[in-house]
Amino acid sequence: MDTAWREIISGERLARTEALEHDIQSIMDRAQEALLTIETAIRENPTSGQAGRLIRFIAGLYNGRDYPFDLTELRGLDTNLANACLDYLNFDRLGISEVHKHLANGDRDLHRWLKEYGIEPASSES
Repeated sequence: MDTAWREIISGERLARTEALEHDIQSIMDRAQEALLTIETAIRENPTSGQAGRLIRFIAGLYNGRDYPFDLTELRGLDTNLANACLDYLNFDRLGISEVHKHLANGDRDLHRWLKEYGIEPASSES
């Protein structure tokens, strides 16, 4: 309790809170750029194996139970795209907002991509 009181009086807690807020903003900024990179790669190279991996990654973020994503799929991406996925995943872990709310065209693109690539939800057998 004594330590907490000293932090309040000295302002150390405020400094840590500000640093945390800065870190979260930095994570959000990287995530926005990452998702743009991912969407651009899907749109510009729709027939590449990387596009399918990226769509499965986004689908896994959208609903991991219905669209499980094997993390070894990241090995099949070039370094820039793999890093973009990791940057977005770092944001997603915060639970601030769902991925489809950040896509340029919302979940319309996601559902269209799932259909075009034949990505079906996992069976819900019990």
